[in-house]
Amino acid sequence: MGDRDHAIEALEHLRAIQAAESDKSVIKQHRRDAIQHVETLVAELERSTREESSAEAVERPDDWDDDEEWEDKLESAREKAGISASKGTLTTKTINGREYYYLQWRDGDKVKSQYVAPVDPA
Repeated sequence: MGDRDHAIEALEHLRAIQAAESDKSVIKQHRRDAIQHVETLVAELERSTREESSAEAVERPDDWDDDEEWEDKLESAREKAGISASKGTLTTKTINGREYYYLQWRDGDKVKSQYVAPVDPA
């Protein structure tokens, strides 16, 4: 069950508490179920936050001598892709005999890419 599913389940249990009015045993069960789903959701979000904060930054490739220019290219690619600095792995693609750097990341079941810069910055 994903984060969204846990949030929906918790909300449904909270709404059931409101609708149950006076049956205390039903209210207690829905309250326990709601708390369980919210606790699971919070734990997942905390785990996700820890993973994001511990993710390594993409390092400047050896072919690029200018750190500032590389960081600008990388930041621009992330902005276009709409991803955080903790996401993305640097890959190379060969197109028409030339190599280019791309950021790749997973979005659900799909792997997405965003152009960064040519491998040879000349």
